[in-house]
Amino acid sequence: MSRIFILIVVLVLSIGVSDTIFAQDAEQKTQNLIAALSKTKYKKKEKKNISFELYIDIKNEAVVKNNVRDYAGVYESTQADYRIELRVSADGKIEGSGYDSDFDRSKKQNFTLKDARIEGALLTATKVFTNGETEKLEAVFNNRTVTEGKNPNEINSRETKYGLGFIDSWGTITNRVFLEFKS
Repeated sequence: MSRIFILIVVLVLSIGVSDTIFAQDAEQKTQNLIAALSKTKYKKKEKKNISFELYIDIKNEAVVKNNVRDYAGVYESTQADYRIELRVSADGKIEGSGYDSDFDRSKKQNFTLKDARIEGALLTATKVFTNGETEKLEAVFNNRTVTEGKNPNEINSRETKYGLGFIDSWGTITNRVFLEFKS
């Protein structure tokens, strides 16, 4: 009798601990993605009497919504051929589809999302492409602020947009992708 009680207690505690570990893991992955998506670039070139300066600062901030259904919608890239449409049912089940482009943007690859889950601001899923290939997806819902100018003291523009960010890789090449929320 006491063995059964101990077994039940251990089982209940291990379930609670695994949920806590996953939540910490999701939070850490979110912070890592936010850091990887951020970038600051400053270039200054001078030749004879001509000077050129360029400053770009991209900062991201994770966005956690109270209701998972608020993440539903279409997310699209304005610079490349990427799109994800997320649907969230009343019971919280997440489904999605979209397309990616290959490195040189020569073809779009359609996919559906399998085992999609949102924990905090982190979206995890498996992309299942029409040819049967699969690819892991880890993306973060975020506000992305792009600041541009000559240098940090001479800013020409600053714009913040809400969307979904992730890192796309092709072998040794990586690309920071931001999909702006459209609807």
